[in-house]
Amino acid sequence: MMDSYLNIGVKPKVLLNSCPTKCNEPYDIVFAGKHPFKRMCRFINTLYTFKPDYIDCYDYSILSLYYVVIAKLLRVKIRFWLIGGELKEDKTHFNKSSYFLSIFIKVKTAFTRLSLRLSDLILAKELHHLVSISSINKKLINKTISIYNCVPVKDAYQVRDKIAKDFIYANAVIESRNVSTFVEALSTLKKNGFKFLASIYGFNSISNEVYGVRAEGYSNRVLNILAEADLDNEVIADGFILNISQEMVKHKFFVLPADFILANYALLEAMSYGLVPIIFPGNGYEKIITDGVNGIVAFDFNLQSALEKALNLSDSEYEKMSLSAYQKVRSDFSLSEWSSKLLSTL
Repeated sequence: MMDSYLNIGVKPKVLLNSCPTKCNEPYDIVFAGKHPFKRMCRFINTLYTFKPDYIDCYDYSILSLYYVVIAKLLRVKIRFWLIGGELKEDKTHFNKSSYFLSIFIKVKTAFTRLSLRLSDLILAKELHHLVSISSINKKLINKTISIYNCVPVKDAYQVRDKIAKDFIYANAVIESRNVSTFVEALSTLKKNGFKFLASIYGFNSISNEVYGVRAEGYSNRVLNILAEADLDNEVIADGFILNISQEMVKHKFFVLPADFILANYALLEAMSYGLVPIIFPGNGYEKIITDGVNGIVAFDFNLQSALEKALNLSDSEYEKMSLSAYQKVRSDFSLSEWSSKLLSTL
C-alpha cells in the first residue's frame, strides 16, 4: 500500500504497533506500541500534529471503531479497509475457545459493522466482503470499492527449469485452508508410488517469525496427521519464516486448497514467480485462475487427483502454465493496479 501511495506522489505517515525486524523502509513511520492505551494516545497525537485529510484504517483489532470515531470527531475523512474475516466473526486469530472469547468476537464484529457505517469509503480486499456488506445495508455498497491484494512483479518472466521440489504450501495452517486434506493427499500419492518433494510452511505451533500466533490447535492436529503419514523423506514442515519467497522459487507448484482464494497474497506472490497454483474452487477463484491455463482447479475437491495431474505434466505443458500464471498476476494484480485504484479514490 505504501509503495503504491509513493508511486502516485502521496507521502503518508504510517502508524505501526511494532516491527519484528529493523525497519529501513522509506516511509514516515511512527511506532505506536503494543499497549492499547499507548496506541490510542499516539493516534490522537498524530492526528493533531500531522493533520491528515483522511486516514486509512487498516486494522484488525477491536480498536478499529475507536480510530474511526476519533477521526470523525476531528473531521478527518475515513477510508476503512476490510482485510479478512472481520465481518464473519473470525476465530482464526485465537488459540482457544471460551464463552468470553465468543462474546469478544461478537463485539468486535459489531464494532466493525458500525465502523463501516461511519466511514467515508470502504475498501474491500476479498469477494465475500461485498456479500457481507450488502447483508448489513445495501446502501453501503455505494461507498465500497473492491481492491484486491497486489504484489510486486518483475518486468520479465524467468524460465523455470531445474526446479528441485514439487509442491509448497505457504500460508497460515488454519482450518479454512484445508491443510489436513493436502497432507492426506500427499500420503495417498506416496502409497500409489508417486515420487515427490513437498514443503508446508505456516505451522504456528512450530514457530512464527512474522505474525501473531493463531490456530495452534488445528496446527497441532495437522502435524499429528503428518507424523502418522510417514512422509519424513518427502515433506518438510516448518512455521512462519521471513523471506518465504526464497523457498517458494525452489518449488514448481503452489498449493492452496482453501475456502477463500481471492486474493490470497502468498498465492499471487507465488504466481508472480511462475509457480503453477493448485487450488480448490474457493470464493473468487475464477478471477485469478483458469483451470488448465494458468493453474489446476480441483473442482471435485479431489486434491490427490489434482496433484497427480500436476506431476504428470510435460515440461512444455508446465512452462506454458507457468508463463500464464506470471502474466495473469502482472496484468491484473501488480502494484500498478493498486496505484491507479488508490489514485481514483483520492
